[in-house]
Amino acid sequence: MKLLAMSGLIPEQICDVVRFTQYAGERNLPHYCGYASDFISQVMQDNRIDGAVFPKSCDSTRIMKSYLEKAGKFIYPMPVPTRRDGAARDYFASVIADYQSKIEDYFGIAIRDVKERSQLINARNEQVRTLYREIEGISFADYLESIHEMLKKPLREQKMRTSFQAKGMSGHRIFLIGSFLSHVSLVRRMEDYGLTVVGDNLPESGRMLSAPPVNVGGDLYREIAGSILGARVSPTQNAMKQILAEDLEEIRQKEIEGVIFLTQKYCEPYDFLYAVYKKALEGRSIPVLKISLSDTGDADKAELMLEAFADTLM
Repeated sequence: MKLLAMSGLIPEQICDVVRFTQYAGERNLPHYCGYASDFISQVMQDNRIDGAVFPKSCDSTRIMKSYLEKAGKFIYPMPVPTRRDGAARDYFASVIADYQSKIEDYFGIAIRDVKERSQLINARNEQVRTLYREIEGISFADYLESIHEMLKKPLREQKMRTSFQAKGMSGHRIFLIGSFLSHVSLVRRMEDYGLTVVGDNLPESGRMLSAPPVNVGGDLYREIAGSILGARVSPTQNAMKQILAEDLEEIRQKEIEGVIFLTQKYCEPYDFLYAVYKKALEGRSIPVLKISLSDTGDADKAELMLEAFADTLM
């Protein structure tokens, strides 16, 4: 069983999923959110993928099921509450239990290791959290690449690298925000131009490590729901003010000199967030560069933009 998962809102505690990072094959949908389009394309065309699970958290993902049903594979669109109170937690716990039940029925299996998997995820996230605390001294590109490699493997095989390239502290201090950063090469180019990433709110880093550990002694499904809903929220959860407040505090604490905002073309939640960000950062005299990528394979045009942005910080 090999399920392709989109978003950190998917509970890894239930079964192994392969985190979608990037797609290089033939694309099915033009004029559609590049990340979602590439996800759909891989599910439909990659015979190694047995199914897909994704949150119904934005306009693009809410209509994905209609495309993916043609693939004849296991498909689970997961409703994720925008609220974070006790009622939302109870509701999401029932969704997670239903997700497990649907997997068991479809594949004819019994899942009995949710507690063990929760403990493994707690340990993994703490390992990433420890590295993040030391991010100013290591290559952010190495760190991010290691996370990507890890998320493509079964949970029991997930291990971060133990050695990373050291980096000097003379570069301009940068904060990254955006959707899943498929192109680690972009970060390497940033580092080449003297930009030192010292913080982020990416789904595979800042947001993932912010999830509270699951208390395996409690109601597991409610604890898993609480962990996912307790992490830094995504723009698709319509909490722009909260995202901005949390990020601005980290930006203040780390004395950030510039922000790079990465998004996929046709992604409305991130476009809305960018408008809020730009106004707030301009009021603090912090320059921000927006890079809008057409799909997960798009990176070349960003290099000139990064070089010019680095020059403005000199």
